[in-house]
Amino acid sequence: MVKELKAVVVGAGWSAEGHTKAFQHYGVEVLAICARKPDIVQKVADRLDVPDASIDWRKSLLAHKPDIVALTTPAILRTEVIELAVELGCHIVCEKPLALNAEAAEHIYNLIKDTDLKHGFAATHRYDPSVAYIRQLLTQEKVIGDITAVDVGYTRRLQGGSPSEMIKPWNWMSSLAHGGGALNNGLTHRLGMLEWMTGMEVTSAVGEAKIYPRKAPVAPEIRDWRVWRRTMITQEEAAKLEWRETDAEWDYSAFFKLGHPNADTGNSILVTMRTNPGVPSHRPTGGWFFYGTKGTLVGRGGHILHPITKHLGEKVVELTVPQNLIDALPQIGDEIQNKWTALVRDVLADINGQPHEPYLTFYDGWRYQIAIDAIRASKGWAQLINT
Repeated sequence: MVKELKAVVVGAGWSAEGHTKAFQHYGVEVLAICARKPDIVQKVADRLDVPDASIDWRKSLLAHKPDIVALTTPAILRTEVIELAVELGCHIVCEKPLALNAEAAEHIYNLIKDTDLKHGFAATHRYDPSVAYIRQLLTQEKVIGDITAVDVGYTRRLQGGSPSEMIKPWNWMSSLAHGGGALNNGLTHRLGMLEWMTGMEVTSAVGEAKIYPRKAPVAPEIRDWRVWRRTMITQEEAAKLEWRETDAEWDYSAFFKLGHPNADTGNSILVTMRTNPGVPSHRPTGGWFFYGTKGTLVGRGGHILHPITKHLGEKVVELTVPQNLIDALPQIGDEIQNKWTALVRDVLADINGQPHEPYLTFYDGWRYQIAIDAIRASKGWAQLINT
């Protein structure tokens, strides 16, 4: 990088580790990691070789005055950090969701939109090589002609009702006040992927979200999201724990309209998107179905799309992601780490005035939050802000 940059990371979880490693990979000095619990933040700072393990993010920002702030906490902490970072002239990378609702997201965007500060929004699955390949197939090679519709669906089983089945414990993902739920943490990724793959913009949204489950047992020792993701507890274990109400959705069905950027004419394209936890599906792996004037392109899966198949009449061809697209993704860890690193690469290049791929910004975070609010409210079509 042209300029030596310094960063402070607010948060000490999985994404904090990911952003820290990405910054360090590109020569950015991470001066501090900030979190509430001294023992946790010290452990993370030591492991990542960060000198300041802080329990006061405000004090750290004022003391270090970094070039970049990475905000990696749950969404319950957003506005006040961004307000101070903007006041100090810091570029910002923020995890998704941008805020707890569209009004707060708009406020955050307005804080930074008229400045020269760069702002990256970390819905990073759009960087997957399979996503890049489908973009190439749809927008450059046009292997299915013009897109006429898109259908996205998948299922996953969270917990069941029988005594023999395991139960998922409560964590921040179970709480809307903390930024939890499938819309905040899954739909943000999928909207970024959808727009990148089609080269189009989501212009409006409508839908319905369902809270599932209604309560969950609290396992206090589970703090790391990676641990929570793979943890299930027995009915017997759960009976001995405190149970907490949940208000975050895991199930949603939504429609979106896609339009071409800056296009004044032409019909919009309808997109259906849904999740169905615990419900059997005739599409057991889920997938993305792109329908066109000449055929259909299918990518199986949710965020990593494999296999990718082209359907032209009765002919079905399996397509392989080109090596150059795989090589374009930084390789410094697992696939999640590499995608964080790709976002940081593009933001740093932008800061330094270097060529870079387009990346999601707070503007996109605001737009996506409008869609999320519309689906939760289920009161009809909501127009997203598009320029």
